[in-house]
Amino acid sequence: MEGRVLVLSAPVGEGHVAAARALAARMRERWPGAEVHEVESTAGPLRDRLLRASYAATMRVAPALYGLGYDLLVRHPRFARLCKRVAAARLGRSLAPLLRAEHPDLVVSTYPMISGGLAWLRARDRLSARTVAVVTDVAVHPFWVWAGVDETWTLLPASRAQAEGIEPAADVRVAAPAVDRRFQPGDRLAARRALGLPESAFTVLVTGGSLGFGGLEGVVDAVRAGGAEEIVVLCGRNEGLRRRLRDRATALGWTDRVPELVTAADLVLTTAGGMIASESLAVGTPVLFAMPVPGHGVAGARMTEAAGLGVVCPRAEDVTETIRRLHAHPEEREALAERARAYSAHTLDEELTGLAARLS
Repeated sequence: MEGRVLVLSAPVGEGHVAAARALAARMRERWPGAEVHEVESTAGPLRDRLLRASYAATMRVAPALYGLGYDLLVRHPRFARLCKRVAAARLGRSLAPLLRAEHPDLVVSTYPMISGGLAWLRARDRLSARTVAVVTDVAVHPFWVWAGVDETWTLLPASRAQAEGIEPAADVRVAAPAVDRRFQPGDRLAARRALGLPESAFTVLVTGGSLGFGGLEGVVDAVRAGGAEEIVVLCGRNEGLRRRLRDRATALGWTDRVPELVTAADLVLTTAGGMIASESLAVGTPVLFAMPVPGHGVAGARMTEAAGLGVVCPRAEDVTETIRRLHAHPEEREALAERARAYSAHTLDEELTGLAARLS
């Protein structure tokens, strides 16, 4: 693959950005003849800050509102199409100057509304580059799928079916998740030694995404009640949460050692889903979804469980019971890990090889 590649994402949560960075890094490795440029913005710094702040406030204070919005769009396709047209036009106009300056041969988007902007430009003959939308969640939000994008990459066959139901004209594929190369099966004991964690303790890694949402204090109590001997909590950018938990668990702030932590854990428990679930599956560490956030969080958790790749715990008592069961029955835990490894045997490198062939 040669030419100019533009990888677009938005700083709303960290999953979209992490996927874009992983894609850009893999492209530079696989396509040394390509010029890969990554841009993390929707429509300028001010709008990015407002979007990030509104998303954070909603997820921390009233996550049910986010779930209500998701359900509204899923259940009412006509309303979703209207919202998509408005958002696509705004993002398309915002993206136009960047695309004129870059003249890319390939544009890859990891943020749904950016993908809409690309589709809007394509419909008006203002974008000739091939376009790919990379979906970072198992559940496909209506804004993820656009008929005007050349390819849409989803995570599971059920995700593809959902996307095709939203946009029958879209070219939807099942692809490997876009995760950093460091997320791969490794030596659990060596990871624990490197991190200073107890070597023989039953260890659970708990996360609520980069914002640390999902009532993690109650989740930690439920995990402890299930018999976890070592609990490590990724508090992300939520410094208040880290302070509240530091006497009850190994509470970490923002860290770049997540690959080692996932490798070291017996289980990863998340209230957010999204990228951390894909990263855990890539390592081969079983995933539990604890009281997942409303909307795409709940939908994606259920779809992942249906594929045999995770366990959903809707209530705190379910968390406790599941932790206790998986602690007492390591063979069940290993079966989950084996399915995760099988799922992740198909890698992002293979996807990029296929994309390069299609481009040529």
